[in-house]
Formats: sequence, C-alpha cells, structure tokens
Amino acid sequence: MKFAQVWIVLQKEITDLLRDRKTWMTSVLLPLLLIPALMILVVKMQAGTEEDARSYIPIAVIGQQAEVERAITAYEGIEVLKPADPKQALADGDVRAVVEIDEAFAQKVESKQPANVNILYNPAEQKSDIAQEVLKGLLDGLEQEMMATRLAELNLTAEAVEPLQVQTVDVSTDDQKAGSFLGFIVPLLLIVSCVTGAMPAATDLIAGEKERGTLEALMTTPVNGTAILTGKLITTSMMAFVSAIASTMAMMIAAKIMPSVLGDESGGGMEMSLSFLSAGNVALLLVMLLGLAVMFSSLMLCVSSLAKSFKEAQTYLAPFMIVAMVPVYATMFLSPQDAPLYYYFLPVINATMMVKELLYGVVDFAHIGYVLGSTLVFAAAAVVLASKLFRREGLIVKG
Repeated sequence: MKFAQVWIVLQKEITDLLRDRKTWMTSVLLPLLLIPALMILVVKMQAGTEEDARSYIPIAVIGQQAEVERAITAYEGIEVLKPADPKQALADGDVRAVVEIDEAFAQKVESKQPANVNILYNPAEQKSDIAQEVLKGLLDGLEQEMMATRLAELNLTAEAVEPLQVQTVDVSTDDQKAGSFLGFIVPLLLIVSCVTGAMPAATDLIAGEKERGTLEALMTTPVNGTAILTGKLITTSMMAFVSAIASTMAMMIAAKIMPSVLGDESGGGMEMSLSFLSAGNVALLLVMLLGLAVMFSSLMLCVSSLAKSFKEAQTYLAPFMIVAMVPVYATMFLSPQDAPLYYYFLPVINATMMVKELLYGVVDFAHIGYVLGSTLVFAAAAVVLASKLFRREGLIVKG
C-alpha cells in the first residue's frame, strides 16, 4: 500500500464530505450551538419551576393547633385550603401537602411528651416534594422554639442536653466537585458524539457509494483496495473524532458560562473548575478518543458493507447508538475508586473510567496504560475485520 494512493482517496472522500453540508452541520456545528443552549435552557427551566413552586404552596390541615398553624402560615407563599377530604385533595393535586396534627397535641405538649405532626406529600410530584421541604423547615423551627421553652422551665441550657456537636466538613477540592458533576455527562457525550459523527460518513462511503455504483468504479482504478479502505477509514474516523471534540468543547463552554448567564438562578453552586484540562490530560484524552473513533468507524464500515443500500445501512446502524450507550449508562454512577480492575480492559467501559479518573484529578499511569492499550487492540481488531469484509467482492459490488 502506498501512502500516495491513500492520500488520493482521502482527498476525494474529504472533498465529498465538504460538499455535504448536512453532515458537517449535524456533526460539528449543531453540537457547538445546541448543547450550550440546551444545558442553559434546562437549568433555567428547573430554576423557574422551583421558584414558582416555592412562591405558592396550597396545603390542607387536619386538626387544629394554634402554634402549628402560626408556624406554617409564617411562610408568605403558603395558603391553607379547606377541602372536604384533604387526603383526596392531595391525591388529586388540589393541594401539595397535608399537615396532620395529633388530636392530643396540647395535652402531650403540656405533659412534656412528644406530639406527632405528620406531613403527607407525594414525592413523585416535584412541587409536592418542595412543599414538604418548606413545611419540614417551618416545623423544625417550631420544634426548636418549644425545646427552648421547655429547657427554660427546667432551668437548663441547650448545651446541657446536647452532649455532642456533630458537624460535617467538606474536604473535596474544586476539581473533585467538577469531576463529580461532569463525570455523568462527559463520557456519555464522547461516546455518543463518536457514534453520531461516524454514522453518516460510514453509511455513505460504503453503502451509499455501492448504491450509486461509484464504489465499483473506484475499485477498478489502479488504486490498491487497501488504500481505498484506509482512506475511507481515516475519513470516517476523522468525522467521529471532530464530532466528539466539538460536542465536548460545547459542553465545557456551557458549564463555564452558565453561572454568568443565569446569575442568581444558578443557585450560586454552578461555578466549577476546569483545571483538569491540562495539556497532559488533554493529550491522553485525544489519544484515547482517536482509538475509539477508529474502533467505531471500522465497525460501522463493516456494518455498512453488509447493507445493499443507503437506507438499509441506516437501519443496520441505528441500534449502534444504543449498544454504544449501554456501557456508559452501566458505569454512570460508579466512581473511579470503586471500579474493578477488569473494567479498564472492557471496550467503551475502559474509556469511560479513564475519563472519570481524569475528571476527578486522578492520574493513574497503570490504568491509563491498560485503557490505551486495550482500546488500541480493539481498534486494530475492528480494522482487521473491516479489511476482511472489504476484500469480499460480493459485499462491495452492487447487486
């Protein structure tokens, strides 16, 4: 195989792709525009929903007790309704929570016994869950007031009945917090972008050309068949690689600009460090991403060669997205320190775990070696398979 022949095929394929604006729009431009917009829109809608849920909270009360009602109605957004059946009203969504007061509340408080106040809510409804949270905070405040009164009557201080002061201390770094948040999104985005970037090119470069009859014509030229496959593989891998980088960059941009765009709506906790994007980490990610791109592209070219038409190839490649996403979802809530060693040798899962480690600020060279080595092995195996299928005349020639 001569490099000059590969270069000729590569120029031809890239020229064809550059003419196809739809491919570049869906693989590169749309992620750069849509991902930041969608992330900001989702967070903004979430913040708006929560603000609306806290500004107006219709509730019902079962039983009567002046102190409890005073504590509840102290919150400006709460409105106490009086439905005939409070529990049914909660089930129907007419009220968001029901406060059920113990019938013997006053007697129990007088005799210094615990009195029950139940908050009935529907955790499946976000607004009901927020109502429960608000009511719980108000009743906790009432409990502290009543506790202070009881201690004063007994000539005791709060410290006298509080033998322990338990405090939680956050020892995580900004990098770890960013990794915890991005570890759910970045691996999935990388895998999905690789697949979506390679899919249009793989579909058109084999099945599409076979249907149009141009692939058979290309095979009759003096260019070596291996050079033709190599050029198509490089083109498809390049599309997968560029698409993954574009999508990840879009997500990083969104994560960085989100606090300034949303302002107070971000809750003050959206600012995150992106210091894990060091030159070394970026280089490792690019090598790993290149291996993934080659592996996915080779497999998709194999599937495309089995199809007889462009539409048939699209049908065959459609489940590819789901198959590629399953390993990512399987490890989405798994932190790097909990991952067994063999995960670093499994296709796609190994890339997911490596990305998670780098996001958490962990650089384990042994794990990196396992991931890069196994990914390159899988990519090489996929290339060999594509090469064998490409040599079968029945899969290349139309009809």
